[in-house]
Amino acid sequence: MSSNSTFFCDRCGAANRPEARFCRACGQALGGLDTTTDTIVGLGARGISSAHAVHGISANTLNTNVNTTFQLPIGSSTITGLLQPQHMLKQRYIILANVGKGGFGAVYKALDSQFGNRLVAVKEMSQNSLDEKDRQAAADAFQHEAMLLAGLTHPNLPRIYEQFADQGRSYLVMDYIEGETLEDRLSRLKGNTLPIEQTLDIAIQLCDVLEYLHSRTPPIIFRDLKPANVMLTPGGHIFLIDFGIARHFKPGKAKDTTALGSSGYAAPEQYGRSQTTVRADIYSLGATLHQLLTGHDPSETPFHFAPIHLPAHPALAGLADLVMHMVSVPVNERPESVAVVRASLQRIQTLYTTGAALTSPPTISTRVPPMYQTPATMPPIPAQSTTTGKTGKAKGPTQYQIVKQPNTLFICTGHTGRVAAVAWSPNGKWLASASYDRTVIIWDAASGDRVWTYKGHSARVNALAWSSDSKYIASAGDDTTVQIWEPANGHLVYTYTAHSQPVNAVAWSPGGEYIASAGNDKLVLAWHAQEHSELYRYEEHKDQVYAVAWSPDGKYLASAGKEKSIRFWNPFAEQKKPRTFWQRVSSIFSADLEPSVLKVHNERVNALAWHPKEYLLASASSDSYACIWDVSIAYTQHTKLLRTAGGNSAKNAVTWAPDGKHLAIASNDKSVQVWNVAKERCTYTYQGHQGYVAAVAWSPNGERLASAGVDRSVQIWQVV
Repeated sequence: MSSNSTFFCDRCGAANRPEARFCRACGQALGGLDTTTDTIVGLGARGISSAHAVHGISANTLNTNVNTTFQLPIGSSTITGLLQPQHMLKQRYIILANVGKGGFGAVYKALDSQFGNRLVAVKEMSQNSLDEKDRQAAADAFQHEAMLLAGLTHPNLPRIYEQFADQGRSYLVMDYIEGETLEDRLSRLKGNTLPIEQTLDIAIQLCDVLEYLHSRTPPIIFRDLKPANVMLTPGGHIFLIDFGIARHFKPGKAKDTTALGSSGYAAPEQYGRSQTTVRADIYSLGATLHQLLTGHDPSETPFHFAPIHLPAHPALAGLADLVMHMVSVPVNERPESVAVVRASLQRIQTLYTTGAALTSPPTISTRVPPMYQTPATMPPIPAQSTTTGKTGKAKGPTQYQIVKQPNTLFICTGHTGRVAAVAWSPNGKWLASASYDRTVIIWDAASGDRVWTYKGHSARVNALAWSSDSKYIASAGDDTTVQIWEPANGHLVYTYTAHSQPVNAVAWSPGGEYIASAGNDKLVLAWHAQEHSELYRYEEHKDQVYAVAWSPDGKYLASAGKEKSIRFWNPFAEQKKPRTFWQRVSSIFSADLEPSVLKVHNERVNALAWHPKEYLLASASSDSYACIWDVSIAYTQHTKLLRTAGGNSAKNAVTWAPDGKHLAIASNDKSVQVWNVAKERCTYTYQGHQGYVAAVAWSPNGERLASAGVDRSVQIWQVV
């Protein structure tokens, strides 16, 4: 096909007839662009810019058949962008505003009246001003995106709620989120570059989603990775958008049917030389990283990348080399998989953020650079924390050279801030850790390998809890939210926003029906995990609440915090109803326990843990003591069974062994003590940490413990 008979789209590289006004593949206006105040995911997004974005949702909620072929009538009724505020679409979606219009699509901000008035984005397809051939191409692209996304579930991908047709127009309903394209972010920054820390974080997220796409059967090649197709939320989470040209890899096929991709970002093989493979996406990722690090727009000089000059930091020695190999013109000179790239980037990120240097200077290979080592061959990584003052600004790095103990099974590194909480999944397969770095990491309990990183929180994460069936995690933090999400894929199910200040504790009831959360607003809220409605609002605390725990039978809650006392209460009872003296006396002989306030600690109470079978409650306090209470004894006559002698070190966390015979206690002296409850003495002390130990958890089978804290490591070990 000669250049005289075609016109190539600047956005996706597709060939179009000279007289075409819009690209037949992606909807780009070939002669000019409309601009508005919002950035829209998917079709027609290129001509829209601003501070809002839309991403999709789970395809298992589709209400219509995505295999339906669109047959679109010609006429004025097909013009998009005409829906007015308060218009009810499909007797469900209340239009709030038109937030964007591009080549052949419009997007509305709307409320889903059948789902708690949640905000959604409704993408409307237009075929106005297109001839019959282009109209069908547009319909095919719209359908292709819906069908492709319908089979994908990943936290960095748009997800579709519903697809339907109404009055000759076609619609996709997606989540509505705040954000901007990476392209827009770069345009506002000096030098058009991002800080290295942010670049590495974005790169690793992109590797996660590309690795997911490439692992499908057959593999999905995105083929259009570039800053304009990456959405960035205020919290730093990214979404890969616009699947209009993504294709399945077809083994044995010599080359692609059509040359697609954006000039400068598309690999050479996308221009008809051969079929695109996963290494085409690696090339595009490399071109994008090159732009983030240098500010150079690759579309200005396709296939030519200037050397990258980075700060003189030992950890960055291999970053420039990695990127340059990713953009190699010969396909076989690029890394073989995104997994290899991700492993290298994670190692660089850990070394860079901890201030550590490579164990030896890298030597460059023209075939496989040293930074492409798999995790199994990487040298140990020293961990570090950053000391902060009252202002919250870093005073300087504090180095922690973690030394593996004889009984240490795994040392899991990957967090860049203090680890505040750890919890085993009830089925024992996974371990979750929450950190001040705003992430929750899922680890494989059998190998210690990182499985997933959840990045839904916009501030530090303080607590987490598993559902009893191991399908969900509830995590809470300084962003005042409790977020319920799926650890298998990071899919956010629900965000609970009833707290007005940072949330410090979260607990899932043993039966999985309720969640309790508590925080700096002095409240403990018990609410339905599925319906999300409030069960009970406990307002008796006079200060910040740091701990909350359900009794083993799920009938009672215990909560404690800065006010030094422990409150024991029943969220299902009408506690605010006045009680007479005789009612209180009669309750002593009833099956229910009386609410009480337990006072013994002299400083804040940091943690609570119930015995797995009995009404025994363990507490840990900054006064250097851990105590056990028998709360089955009637009305305030609670007995102290154990009071540990902890010197001057604050106790931060407690956990019971599954058989209830031992208690593990984490403290500021960098140790975890294991106490024999019956003998009331410490039988083992674990000393593998190099900083305060903030969290400890016992595995469901009782064979292992996990501990974590200021040194940023999660350590899995056995009692000896």
